[in-house]
Amino acid sequence: MEREIPKPYLYLSLYFMKRYLLPLLAILYFTSCSDNNTSLEQKLREAVTEGEAGPKGYKTINLTELTDFEWERMYYFQPNEDKRSISDAIGFRWEGVEVKAGFRRLLFVKGEEVVSYVDYNYDEFPLALYGCHSDKWIYPSSRSQFATFKYCSGDSEVYTFIPVPCVEDIRELMEYNCPEKAAAE
Repeated sequence: MEREIPKPYLYLSLYFMKRYLLPLLAILYFTSCSDNNTSLEQKLREAVTEGEAGPKGYKTINLTELTDFEWERMYYFQPNEDKRSISDAIGFRWEGVEVKAGFRRLLFVKGEEVVSYVDYNYDEFPLALYGCHSDKWIYPSSRSQFATFKYCSGDSEVYTFIPVPCVEDIRELMEYNCPEKAAAE
């Protein structure tokens, strides 16, 4: 003979699920799906935009010092890159979202797993990544030293980000100095 659950206990369990369990599960779901690493984006933005270029005309940033996770390769993706093109580039299935219009993505991989990524709005943070010879948009962690400097493209300030061994490939951009902004009156 089956034992019937008394109604007060049934109502109490439903109340508990609605009141506590479902909101907790929703929070866990949404925080686990929002893999955009805003903390890393902020660290990168500060490292790139603050301070002055050194005597060689650029600052050096060690990307592994900005990350709080282990990674083997970083990939750079342009706006509107879809799941398929990202999967093709990284060599395994990407379950995340496509790169939105106006955004760029830095995607960090260890083995066959995406460990983190940063989507940044190019209009707010004009960081232009440059490649190194044949590994144009793939950056191994063994070469995590990047050169960065500001140059002007028309009326816009742009920050470079290129592996230090290849900075000579874009040295001419250092000549495109930005006019000093007029002081507030």
